[in-house]
Amino acid sequence: MATKSTSSASARKLRPISVGVIGLGRAGWDIHVKRLRGDERFRIAAVTDFQPDRLAEARDEFGCETFESFEALLKGSDCELIVVASQSVAHGPQTIAAFKAGHHVVTEKPMAMSVSEATRMIKAGEASGKKLFVHQNYRYHGDIRHILEVIKSKVLGDVFEVRIRVLNFSRRNDWQTLQKYGGGCLNNTCPHFVDAALLILGSPVARMFSDLKLTTDVGDADDHVKILLKGENGRVVDLEVSTSCAFTEPKWTVLGTRGTLRSDGKTSELKYFDPKKLKPLKVYETPPQNRQYGSGETIEWTEETRPSVAEIPSDFYDNVFDVIRKNKKQEISPESVREVIRVIERAHRENPPL
Repeated sequence: MATKSTSSASARKLRPISVGVIGLGRAGWDIHVKRLRGDERFRIAAVTDFQPDRLAEARDEFGCETFESFEALLKGSDCELIVVASQSVAHGPQTIAAFKAGHHVVTEKPMAMSVSEATRMIKAGEASGKKLFVHQNYRYHGDIRHILEVIKSKVLGDVFEVRIRVLNFSRRNDWQTLQKYGGGCLNNTCPHFVDAALLILGSPVARMFSDLKLTTDVGDADDHVKILLKGENGRVVDLEVSTSCAFTEPKWTVLGTRGTLRSDGKTSELKYFDPKKLKPLKVYETPPQNRQYGSGETIEWTEETRPSVAEIPSDFYDNVFDVIRKNKKQEISPESVREVIRVIERAHRENPPL
């Protein structure tokens, strides 16, 4: 993945984007600040967090302004771009407030707690004349792009089912195990993979099944998620994300009419055949000879191994800069991410409180 693309002369001539970061935890510090650190197109100008030691750490490294609250940062800083990396339940209200204060916004996933809240966020951005960027950065991940390229290539024929598995075993006890903060596996881990599922589905959702469970975490939010999506085109995506499975499965399994792919997210194994090399089959209604199953034909398989990667010339923040400074097209529209929230909201609605 290309990052920090600052080599071109045109990028150096443009004024850096001043950034205010809301929340310096796992997402704010370990993802957003880490990505922006050293990129001359961006300048971390202001931060806020509940913990004074985190504020001091940011001030010592970046010489930025520090604020004790989100409201104080909006009032006291002149940042052009606000990164909302707070607790999930605050993403919507803080994004809308940032728009009203005249800022562009990057908001962490989940975008919102409901479709109606996502719509209010989109409308607030439009009313302010500012841009809303939702950090569905997995769209730039090599394995997701790779799966989409394989599907498009038709090497497996017509793909009718894709299975996504993100499995491990752990017992969590942080704030993301509590519903009052917007916690749970569905809200906080699944948005990336629901987004991928919708891209892979390739058509509007026609049918959906979901199952949420709380098994080993403390708190009251789900830690095991099962979602089945069937598109209007007939394709099925089977998604399972769980911290309650002690054995692994392939991260990706792609089933097509001419073959199959399986991948751990790093290496893909493909097994497929050329239908032109198969003889036509005739249906017999009489009892099969020797009570055999199947036609008895031998299929000539081609097997290969490929890296689960794709060429990705840019990343999420490259596009943020290009949209704000160069008026280029936004690659991840908030309207497309609202469809992720639509699936998540429906799954919550279809399952009783845990």
